[in-house]
Amino acid sequence: MNKKPKILIVDDRIKNIIVLEEMLIDLDIEFVRASSGSEAIKLAHDTEFAMILMDVHMPGMDGFETVENIRKDPHNEIMPIIYITAFYHEDYYKVKGIKSGAVDFITKPIIPDILIGKVSVFMNLYRHRKSLEEEIIWRERIEMDLKKAKELAEDASRAKQKFLSTMSHEIRTPLNAIINTVNLLKDEHPHEEQIESMDILKFSSDSLLRIVNDILDYSKIDAGKISFETVEFELRKLITGIKQSFDYEANQRKLKIENIIDEKIPPVVIGDSVRLTQILINLVGNAVKFTEKGGIIIEANQKKKHNSRIDIKFRITDTGIGIPKDKIKMVFESFTQASSSTTRQYGGTGLGLAITHKLVELQGGELKLKSKEGEGSVFFFTLPFKISSKSHVKDGGQLSSALHSLRGLEVLVVEDNLVNQKIVSKYLTKWEASYDIAENGRVAFDKALKKKYDLILMDLHMPEMSGYEATEKIRAEKDKYYQELPIIALTASVFLEDREKIFNYGMSGFITKPFNPTELFWAISPF
Repeated sequence: MNKKPKILIVDDRIKNIIVLEEMLIDLDIEFVRASSGSEAIKLAHDTEFAMILMDVHMPGMDGFETVENIRKDPHNEIMPIIYITAFYHEDYYKVKGIKSGAVDFITKPIIPDILIGKVSVFMNLYRHRKSLEEEIIWRERIEMDLKKAKELAEDASRAKQKFLSTMSHEIRTPLNAIINTVNLLKDEHPHEEQIESMDILKFSSDSLLRIVNDILDYSKIDAGKISFETVEFELRKLITGIKQSFDYEANQRKLKIENIIDEKIPPVVIGDSVRLTQILINLVGNAVKFTEKGGIIIEANQKKKHNSRIDIKFRITDTGIGIPKDKIKMVFESFTQASSSTTRQYGGTGLGLAITHKLVELQGGELKLKSKEGEGSVFFFTLPFKISSKSHVKDGGQLSSALHSLRGLEVLVVEDNLVNQKIVSKYLTKWEASYDIAENGRVAFDKALKKKYDLILMDLHMPEMSGYEATEKIRAEKDKYYQELPIIALTASVFLEDREKIFNYGMSGFITKPFNPTELFWAISPF
């Protein structure tokens, strides 16, 4: 508080005012004078005073009446007012003074120390009150600024999520067409040169999908919204699948990829197979990218086993370019590679290792690195898993023998993208299911009212009426059939909020684009 507190001194005799001012001159306060009650009332209304020193006996309006009028102003209800009087010892004046609103009396002749002491107390109280008021105002301003900042951050987060969701949809939708076109072409017995071209397409689309997933996962980790699931899976099959996904590129570059899996590891373990796959693909992908000769070894070893739990140590060893000692910590930072020349020569977003490091950390592990420039690198980490009593897990391996189980199934495919319409149609035809096509939610709703389907495959983002709106309208129909009709969402989003929205609108499940035929089949077959 920078301004001096003001004291109003009210007395019809100027010399009395001067005497009081001289006594209080060392208190660092500003004095304001009033020579009458009416003047004092006006000043008290227009100006904020720390306190008032009021003479009782004045011509016209005395001090008692003046104080009563001052107290009528809400702003002056708690302001300290001290009477200056020679009649304090008479009970009549004591009672009248208190009733009028004064807090104290000082009798004439005035003893300076008493005046200074009483005024000092009220000045200190005033300064403290003003300090508290200023702090409250400051806190309210800070709270308001924080609230605005929070709202802006939430708006930015929503805009970012909307952008990422849209980007995911716009990239994953054509990727779905590319990947599944390759899958369908491979089933048509192509010759060797065509298979090689298809492998290139498959590898390139998988690489693009990994970049998209990295960007989306980085966003989810940054927002603290990454989630993990627990499923049974065969570790050997998972690692073999990862090796096979890089075999084409490795063969082209004359590199050897080898798996070494500890025989003590149980056939089936329980954990997040999707995240483990993502971690290993990022690490193996980096190893392949930065290795020009030699090879890559993927190892999994049992480290510790206790009752139904097991710790498994994973190691990815390469004979690549290695990393300088002073750059090792840097490789785990977002959008960073060991050097700008690395980015120019080998490409990449610099996100893969940062995400991998975080995914390992969030599951209770730690990603570590040993590397020597020019000789290669070793990435290793340990993760906990539960042990399953099963010897294998049912997967898409039984797909070919179960194809005829979709015969007679009536499916409504709701999809605005013509290429994806054809992709899903080809799979359904192959599996001997019957189907109709609806190009948007409005057409889907009309068709669902005219014909009873066994299942609806519902895209979410479509013109005229979205999949969400169409599902909501279908579920709103009174017939019990519409309440129980299976509706599977075809979504390009991987965000938890979007998946929750799918179920909130009454859908039965979802398939994430790009999907493979196995995923599509097993999503449909239960119905």
